[in-house]
Amino acid sequence: MTPQNTHKLGFGTWQFGGPNYVGGKPTGWGDFDANEATRAVHYALDHGIVFFDTADTYGRGQAERFLGQALKSYAGSAKAVICTKFGNREVQPDVFVKDYSPQYLHQCVAASLDRLACQQLDTLLIHSPDDVFDWTNHDPQPYQRLVQQGMIGAYGVSSRSVYGAKKVVEAGFGTVIELTYNAIDRRAESALFDQTAFDKYQFVARVPLASGFLNPKYLLQNPVFQDNEYRRFMAHTDQNWLLAQVRKLSFLDDLEGGMAVSALRFALTHPRVGRVIPGMRTVAQVAQNLKATQLGPLPDDVLKKIIEAVPDVPDHWKPKVQ
Repeated sequence: MTPQNTHKLGFGTWQFGGPNYVGGKPTGWGDFDANEATRAVHYALDHGIVFFDTADTYGRGQAERFLGQALKSYAGSAKAVICTKFGNREVQPDVFVKDYSPQYLHQCVAASLDRLACQQLDTLLIHSPDDVFDWTNHDPQPYQRLVQQGMIGAYGVSSRSVYGAKKVVEAGFGTVIELTYNAIDRRAESALFDQTAFDKYQFVARVPLASGFLNPKYLLQNPVFQDNEYRRFMAHTDQNWLLAQVRKLSFLDDLEGGMAVSALRFALTHPRVGRVIPGMRTVAQVAQNLKATQLGPLPDDVLKKIIEAVPDVPDHWKPKVQ
């Protein structure tokens, strides 16, 4: 029997972009086994996970192509719900610019539909726009026309930060917000969830495992990242802070399922969260994440303990002017 709240659990596909570099630095998650990853997609669909999050820049289109192939080879009856992103145009090798023009919008939608081998993008998000972007004057009509034409089902923004997301909501652009939300970074709760204007939005929680740092093995050892994944170049100050907070949350590892499952349960618990999209590349990872839906929401006393252990993010993560 499919767990009742599996519908909130989605499938992140950034890792399907494989090794990818911009300016000589990795922007992906390194290598993955294509056969095992395909089995993971099929296993997810068979067990009630239907929401797949991707982007046209993950591996410069590779993640979309791979997901499209995996979905095409699926023999079951479940129907995938696809969310992808656009807005970063490569004008020359390794040089990207933000482009949200109607012309580029249509070009990207057509290309994504082709790579994903589907007839409609259920959700289209603008990918990591600048926090200071002027949403009040960004014309929604080109997006609305795509909805009317049946090319997309809904649109919104995958925000770089909670402060940029707040500006999107205040301007009322779109109906979907994708943003970091996890047991360590809970800023969305006060910045978005408490706002009346947020009522019309579906919230997609990305990075629910804090870029993989909410992992029990890091309670005893520091991570060693491969040269072809982006975490290899994370600032040491950020790595050290994340590790310190993970260790303050060591009590999550004492709960059934362990730390990663408990951290995922945290993201799934909040009623304002519509989808949670951990990255997955193996059947074992899908099965583990499904356990979070089976165990259900975290108890109130555990939620309180999380807040007490990690009350806020570091000051250098906050803008000088909000």
